[in-house]
Amino acid sequence: MDTEETMITEPIDVKKTIEIEKNDESSINNEIIDSIDFTKLDTESLVSKLNSLLDSSPIQSMKAQIDEAKKVFYDRSNDAYKKALEAFKAEHEISESDEAENFEFIYPDTDSFKSVLKKYKTLRDAFYGDLDKQMKSNLKIKLELIQELKGLINTDEKIKETFEHFKAIQEKWKLVGQVPKSELDNLWKTYHHHVENFFDYLRINNDLRDIEFKRNLEKKNALCEKAESIVEEENLDLSFGILQELHEDWKETGPVGKNDREPIWKRFQAATKLIHKKRNDYFEKRKESFEVHYQSKLVLCEKVEVIDYTALTHHNKWQKKSDEVKQLREDWKKIGPISREQNDKSWTRFISAIKTFNSNKNDFYKHLKQNQKDNLSVKIEIVNQAEALTDSEDWKETANTLKKLQSDWKKSGMASKKESDLLWNRLKTACNTFFDNLKKQQSIEDEKLTSHLEAKKGFLEEVGEFKNSGDTRKDVETIKGFINSWKDLGRVPRKNIKSIEGSFRKMIDSYFEQLDIDKAEKRDIQFKTKIESILAEEDPSKLSEELYKLQQESKKCKDELTLLENNISFFKHAKDDNPLLLDVKKNIDKQKEKLLEIKSRMDFVKKL
Repeated sequence: MDTEETMITEPIDVKKTIEIEKNDESSINNEIIDSIDFTKLDTESLVSKLNSLLDSSPIQSMKAQIDEAKKVFYDRSNDAYKKALEAFKAEHEISESDEAENFEFIYPDTDSFKSVLKKYKTLRDAFYGDLDKQMKSNLKIKLELIQELKGLINTDEKIKETFEHFKAIQEKWKLVGQVPKSELDNLWKTYHHHVENFFDYLRINNDLRDIEFKRNLEKKNALCEKAESIVEEENLDLSFGILQELHEDWKETGPVGKNDREPIWKRFQAATKLIHKKRNDYFEKRKESFEVHYQSKLVLCEKVEVIDYTALTHHNKWQKKSDEVKQLREDWKKIGPISREQNDKSWTRFISAIKTFNSNKNDFYKHLKQNQKDNLSVKIEIVNQAEALTDSEDWKETANTLKKLQSDWKKSGMASKKESDLLWNRLKTACNTFFDNLKKQQSIEDEKLTSHLEAKKGFLEEVGEFKNSGDTRKDVETIKGFINSWKDLGRVPRKNIKSIEGSFRKMIDSYFEQLDIDKAEKRDIQFKTKIESILAEEDPSKLSEELYKLQQESKKCKDELTLLENNISFFKHAKDDNPLLLDVKKNIDKQKEKLLEIKSRMDFVKKL
């Protein structure tokens, strides 16, 4: 069964519990500095507070505060740098992907902050340098005390005096302080060996030894109580640090009676194991959370890796995707801690995907910059053409041309914002000038069309009073005169065309129906009157529709003529006065006449 003598360093590993590292000042001095929320201080106050702490707090306990202050300061500095860089690029019209030459930015209080960090490093290095010297000095003193302890055996002093001398050596040993970790284990074993030898030497005086055993038992019971009291401590780092101190005190406390050695050690060992179990459970649980956090970070890696660059075809899409990637970087920061190995793997993968994204983005904007130069040339040509038409009075043609130029502008692509805005203002001014003039012209034209409408209304009443004179030729000429006079009265407002032209045409058609004239002539006059009405509506599609109808009639007439001419072949042996043959010939003449009439009408429409 394990005893105190055989497991005096159990269950704490001396190399771990006594080890003093410069990266863990808390093991040198367990004094705890009150936590400071540096995020609530402005930058100047942060530097001032940090400087004050350096002057008033143990340097070995400052690492956590220094690290927190550095994080807050450099987060602010980086954010300010990014904002200043974006503002500089916007002011100088530099694309997001290009380097900003001549850009300089120094965050306020940077020199002061670096000065404080330099002060901290100087004080820390000095402290650990002195500590190293002190531990070597302490080792020398403790080796001398061991030699002094060895000399107590077989001394000429009285037992009581020798025991008092031993207690003085013990007290000095406790006060000496720490030694280099490489010497600690061997030093303790040597010291403990000679203490045991001394107590064996004292067996001749059991009373003194029993008193010492009792005193040591009381101390070890007190150490057990302290160890048991920190089992429920929530701060595991604090409880583990205290446990290290208790094990140091345990080692410094002398032996107890043989019957008490195993029980008191088991009691102390039980509390130690509980604290270790709680700490180990915490780290096991933390490992589980590490895996969850690690998987979350791998998901972010994949989101960047699967970006479809072929779909990012213009600036807005790149801007949106850049915002998404920026958010992924923010999400990365919010994910909890992971192991060093996991962090190395995931961060390497993540930053590699980010670099690929940035490389593709830079390539896009380099290409875009060249395109912008080409697009700018196109825009300049569009503006020059528009400005050349500003004072044009070819209203319809120029209006259509300017509308097309505006459409061409929309299709001309991106260019430098500053130059593009200037060109757009010039284009807008040229278009506005022309269309303002057009509005004035249209206002004048509207007044003229309204006067034409009133004149045609009056003329329509005059035409309505027409009566046949009985002289057909004279009446035909009169009606033709009405048609010519109607055209001479000019155009009317678009909304009135259909109504007024329809009324006139209906009236003219009714007059022709009353006349006894050649039907072909009548149809020709009525057709031309109809076409004139269509022209008055200023709708090219209706004129095209009318031409299409004529073309279809022509085709139908030709087909009918071909069929009739084929039918003649059936009458090659018939007599010339055959009724059926005469009927076919009559129809052929009729279709030829109709075809000539259709061609005449098509020629008339085409000339228009």
